[in-house]
Amino acid sequence: MFFRYLVTIFLGLSISQAQANSNSSAPVMSLETVYQLAIEQAPSLAIAKYRVDSAAAQSADARGSLLPQVSIFGEWSENTLSYDGPLSTVYGRENYPGERYGLQARQTLFNISQFREMQRRSALFDRSESDLAQAEIELLAQVADAYLTVLAEDNTVSQFKVESEALEKQLDEAQALYSRSLLPLTQVLETQTRSDSVKADLIEAEGEAAIARERLTELIGVRDYELMDIAEGAKLSARMASSEQAVAQALQNSPAVAAAKDNADAAEFGIKREKGSWWPEVNLVFNHQYSDVGFDNLTSPPRTTESVSIAVSYPLIQGGAGSARIRGAWAEFYAAKEELEGVKRQVETQTRSAWVRLIAANKRITAAQQALDTASVNVSATQKSVKAGTARVTDVLFALAQRTRAQRDRFLAEQQRILAWLELELITGSAPDAVAPVLSDALLSTAAVSATVAGQ
Repeated sequence: MFFRYLVTIFLGLSISQAQANSNSSAPVMSLETVYQLAIEQAPSLAIAKYRVDSAAAQSADARGSLLPQVSIFGEWSENTLSYDGPLSTVYGRENYPGERYGLQARQTLFNISQFREMQRRSALFDRSESDLAQAEIELLAQVADAYLTVLAEDNTVSQFKVESEALEKQLDEAQALYSRSLLPLTQVLETQTRSDSVKADLIEAEGEAAIARERLTELIGVRDYELMDIAEGAKLSARMASSEQAVAQALQNSPAVAAAKDNADAAEFGIKREKGSWWPEVNLVFNHQYSDVGFDNLTSPPRTTESVSIAVSYPLIQGGAGSARIRGAWAEFYAAKEELEGVKRQVETQTRSAWVRLIAANKRITAAQQALDTASVNVSATQKSVKAGTARVTDVLFALAQRTRAQRDRFLAEQQRILAWLELELITGSAPDAVAPVLSDALLSTAAVSATVAGQ
């Protein structure tokens, strides 16, 4: 127990020191600023971009196989001839230097397999771009969730601090009343117990806040920062009139669905590519060669040869390899179709869930605000009743705890509404680069208005 007590104290001191360091001259960042930092730092986004570059290169490679191919060649040799035995004295050692060089040009006239491969690579390139768009969506969702989680945990820490300070004041009052025999010892002990419990909850909340900051630090690569708080009642409303309209837009605009469709198209072109390998291949070939070669006691004058030919090849027997490749291509196509259907169902479920969460969050905010107002009034009334002798100190403890929960529920409801709105916007086709500043401005403009009203 003593060891756990020391660990708890050390954790509390470490977290307090870390927060003190982060609060000193740390830059204050909005959601849009945090997202821009995440774009520069996110490995997932960099990987998706590299895969787009790789797919573009592979698409260009497949397209290049259908364009003219020109190659040059050369050969320079030093050939010697000598005889063994009795003839060695008659015939001496002969040298025949030789050279041969030229060029070859080849143009594909008919090759179904290569043409389908070019189409397949083009579809895979489209999929890589859709994957990149999906990665950008997921990054913004992660950043927004981490941003709001940090604010929520900081809000929880603040509320526990307020409750702890109120309990300390309540404990002082209880001890003063006890010293005058106006309050039983049990109520003083109850207040002390609740105060210690809230202090423990505060240390735990500070730990959760530090963990939330580490998660955001992982995304943006910045450790010392402060976040702009969000105001209550940010104006965020869905663009769609119904969940059915939202689902229709999501299925039409979602990058995840587009990527699955591109993958199915690529698999279909894979089938056509394997079928095309059973068609004849026709190539136009031009050769130009200069040669001056003598060997084996034969000499020939230097000469230049040119030829134009049409090369035709047609596969007859491949030992079952061709039919096996076609079966494999069909299997890949069926798997891609199933994946597309699964992605569509997943997107529909996510869209409907986001729609329901947005509606529920709006209702929850109203209920949470009412509960918070009631809890605040209850705290004040209970404290007055205790002083008047008509209520117990325990009632004040319950009222303070109720207010803390109501404040946390109010903030969590606001967080849920923002995340549901963001998910609905992104999944129905809004670009992350366009959504991030809109959301950030909506939160900050509301905060600015609230600050102005408070100042007046």
